[in-house]
Amino acid sequence: MGRNSSSFGLWDSWKAYNWPRAGRWKHPGTEKWEGSLFADAVRGILSVGREIKMEIRAEEDYMYRPFILAALLLVVTVINSTAAKADETIRVGLIQMNARLYDKQYNLSRAEDLIRQAAVRGAKIVCTPEAAVQGYARVDLPPNTSVDAPPIVAERAKILAAAETIPGPATNRFAALARELGIWIIFGMDENRGGKLFNTAVLMNPQGQIVGTYSKVHLQNWMLASGVNHGDGFPVWEVEIGGVKAKIGIEICYDIQHPESTRELALGGAEIVFNPYCTDDFSRPLLVHLYQTRALENDLFIVRVNYGAPRNTGTSSTLDFEGSTQDELDNVEAVLVSNLNLTPLRKARADWNPVYGLPNRYPPAYKRLQTER
Repeated sequence: MGRNSSSFGLWDSWKAYNWPRAGRWKHPGTEKWEGSLFADAVRGILSVGREIKMEIRAEEDYMYRPFILAALLLVVTVINSTAAKADETIRVGLIQMNARLYDKQYNLSRAEDLIRQAAVRGAKIVCTPEAAVQGYARVDLPPNTSVDAPPIVAERAKILAAAETIPGPATNRFAALARELGIWIIFGMDENRGGKLFNTAVLMNPQGQIVGTYSKVHLQNWMLASGVNHGDGFPVWEVEIGGVKAKIGIEICYDIQHPESTRELALGGAEIVFNPYCTDDFSRPLLVHLYQTRALENDLFIVRVNYGAPRNTGTSSTLDFEGSTQDELDNVEAVLVSNLNLTPLRKARADWNPVYGLPNRYPPAYKRLQTER
């Protein structure tokens, strides 16, 4: 009997069962494999397979196909294992929660529920919106209104009364959750620090320990009228998340609109910057482009997290170091779990002539920045 005119080959089997659409590897955590040495090796191996197709007689097709597929499955398992080792990928969870002003029990419950969902989906570090514990309560300051007007003073006192110390009840609850789930948690809260109010994000490790805090540096007039005090720096932490070492930093909301914030973090070596916020303004395309520009010019990932509706307008997203929005939510309460592959970022930073990032800066010429107070 003659051979089947449409031969069944190794290459055809691979394409039919594993080869991704649009040239992308369809395996969690390896979406950005293109351009790596690993990808080139796989492509070369498969090209050889295409040239030496295993033709199988039509009557033998069903006899041999299970063995071929079993062999392919073994190859896929080995390759996937190799890819997981080759790529330094961190799985982040964006907690786009709803919130109620001053209702700490409701807010903590919503945050905890969504954090659990993110952990089930494999997130190793999660981030809530700005001041998630209290829901981000602030005064309304119309033009020409005195910050000492009785309604402003009363609201300012209410905001401070709802703030908590660090450590305190909210940090204790998140610590228990971090230990239970074995994940890193970044959460926002209004902090009462010796009777002064700070807009603070807390970084907690899987052991429930507070690794560090960041307090919002840049404040508008109505934030100051709410009693919030300026933070005094942009720390960068070297951490290990899910077995991957990384340098991370935090900035909060309005900080992104000052380029010095993200640049300070980049100068500290940050590879991932978390930006919790609470505003509908950052859903505008122009402000999305602002985030993309910060990621591109500093050669780092940005994870931005807003409240979902009805508290705010959502559109939380992850942005890659090339300035592209990688993953994004719509406006409703939801969880986004996204993979941040540090391998291509580190490769780009080590490039012999990078266009963006830090290497080609020339600080001696930045005289006004050096003398500014």
